[in-house]
Amino acid sequence: MKKIKYLFFIAALGIGWGCSDFLEIDPINTQSEANFFNVPENAILAVNGCYGLLGMTEGPGPDGNWQAHNYEFFFGDILSDDAEKGSNESDFPDITDMKIWDAKPDNGVIDALWIKIYDGISRCNTALERLAESTLEDRLRKRLMGEVYFIRGYWYFYGSRVFGGLPIFTEPVRPSQFGNVERASLHETYLQAEKDFKAAIERLPERSGYAPEDLGRATKGAARHYLARLYMYMIGTDIDNTSITWQSVYDVTSAIISSGEYRLADNYALIWEPMGENSAESVFELQMLEGSHNNKPRKTGSNFNQFQANRLDWGWGFNNPTLDLFNSFEEDDPRLSVTLYGPTFNNGIMGGQQWDYDLTEQMTPFLNRKAALMPGERPNITKSSSYNIRLARYAEVLLNHAEAAYHTGNETEARDMINMVRERARNSTFARGFDEGSLDFPVTGFSGNLPDVTASGEALLEAIYQERRTELGMEAIRYFDLVRTGRYLETLDKIRQTFTPAHDESILRYANIDLRSNALERSIPGPNGNRVFLLPIPLREVADWGLRQNPGY
Repeated sequence: MKKIKYLFFIAALGIGWGCSDFLEIDPINTQSEANFFNVPENAILAVNGCYGLLGMTEGPGPDGNWQAHNYEFFFGDILSDDAEKGSNESDFPDITDMKIWDAKPDNGVIDALWIKIYDGISRCNTALERLAESTLEDRLRKRLMGEVYFIRGYWYFYGSRVFGGLPIFTEPVRPSQFGNVERASLHETYLQAEKDFKAAIERLPERSGYAPEDLGRATKGAARHYLARLYMYMIGTDIDNTSITWQSVYDVTSAIISSGEYRLADNYALIWEPMGENSAESVFELQMLEGSHNNKPRKTGSNFNQFQANRLDWGWGFNNPTLDLFNSFEEDDPRLSVTLYGPTFNNGIMGGQQWDYDLTEQMTPFLNRKAALMPGERPNITKSSSYNIRLARYAEVLLNHAEAAYHTGNETEARDMINMVRERARNSTFARGFDEGSLDFPVTGFSGNLPDVTASGEALLEAIYQERRTELGMEAIRYFDLVRTGRYLETLDKIRQTFTPAHDESILRYANIDLRSNALERSIPGPNGNRVFLLPIPLREVADWGLRQNPGY
């Protein structure tokens, strides 16, 4: 069933609640702030509003100023070797500046993300304060608070990976705090995210504990998964960490697996189709509704699909998978057809049709198949698609567990996990519409492909890394994997030495840009010689709040 209806509101300093007309909740405007949360329907709508910002992109922010597009793939895909910015070379230069580690403190994407994070935290803090004071039935109050703790933890974890240490607020901002709050350390910010995820785990039901109409809300499994992600990132980036180990990760992923709440989808190709929403593999995905508004705050859908689609079709052509990602797939891996499409692959067929492409309007020969929609499935308002954005899958849980098992000396278990993922992949079909003239899921006819991994030692760890890349490709994870495992600088060297424009492979796009030096200048020390790469704190936040700027900016 589809889905949570989002309430979009501004909760700055805990004052002022509003809602979109389409919700038709009456009479919200007669409720006082003191008793608003005592009404179950109101409390649920307020928590829905905390979810709302997770999928919000372009539009006026809480201060009325326009905010640029921002998606997780701007960081997780485009900053890595899996994707280039896309579109033409001059389009959206703020993303280019991020890619080459030359972003300025007035970068529009970075400014929008910062505002989005703190608007989200503000909503969560107000909701938590009011829910704690409410007269709601205990079970509902506990669950709603668990959902909000999860969302706040998500924001602190997201922000810490982009900006480093953040100013931490756990209650609505008071006027006396303006300009008087310093940035916490990276370690302290991680600990706040950990605290929130643990609070969510204590309060949330499992996925099966929700009624059908609540499908898509945060669950105990989702909170555990994000806690495991946080722990993995802390191990690789937190120089002050003395307590989180791979056993910590192993324990959390074991709890998800033993819950029995999730399983791998039978067919990898189905996951990103509209009929694959909220599948048994889904751990957390953003619930979208097609609406009648292009921009926030009244938009209920997403521009995710159009943003990444073919410019000669209906799209804007961003987030192009790279030739390096293409070449990383093993022979006869069906997942390749689900990850990318373009003129040099499968005769340019996508969705049962052969398309035209303009390589001067792409930065690689490929587009993101996981974000593709068929012509009959596109929204009337192109920037407000009902397509859910998949943020976390059970396959990643298994691969996280494999990595933790490897590091805790359980190589047999690590191989079992990775081979479960590979078995599903080898038995999957090609992407829907891979054959011209049909929207079926064509059988591959492959035999003996993707054999089980039998490696041990360092070769097993490399196999886990490789499987993460191909299984999770174009899912906004790769950059963060490279950073936490200490492989990002060597990846930047590869990008500089090998990446070429789609329309002229004789040119090295980054030959004259020292990506390694740029990134190093904008990094801080991590454990075991790792570097932690940070983008700038927005200029106005530095000026208005006196925040310490990140190095190199």
